[in-house]
Amino acid sequence: MCQSRMQSGIAVSVAVLLLWATSLAWAAESASTTKGEDVTAEAIIADGLLLRPGGVIATVLGSVAFVVTLPFSIPTKSVEKAAQKLVVAPAKYTFVRPLGQLESDRPPR
Repeated sequence: MCQSRMQSGIAVSVAVLLLWATSLAWAAESASTTKGEDVTAEAIIADGLLLRPGGVIATVLGSVAFVVTLPFSIPTKSVEKAAQKLVVAPAKYTFVRPLGQLESDRPPR
């Protein structure tokens, strides 16, 4: 009985991951085709429920990676570049970008 529960739990997890991945791909495609037009409700939902929490996680993990790599970036004088790529970029994508706009209009620094 325990093994059947485990197998059904794994099957449900795989199904959810597949649905999540396909919905993200669809939302990204939808947003790229409607650039300059109003964003769709699906893009706003995908952004608010999936991408923003993922951006928070990316910001936290980038901050941890920045602190871990700090002893290596200080001697090479690349602290500002590491901070920009690991902390600032994910934070801007998460907290500055308008809801539903999946691609940034600004060129990367």
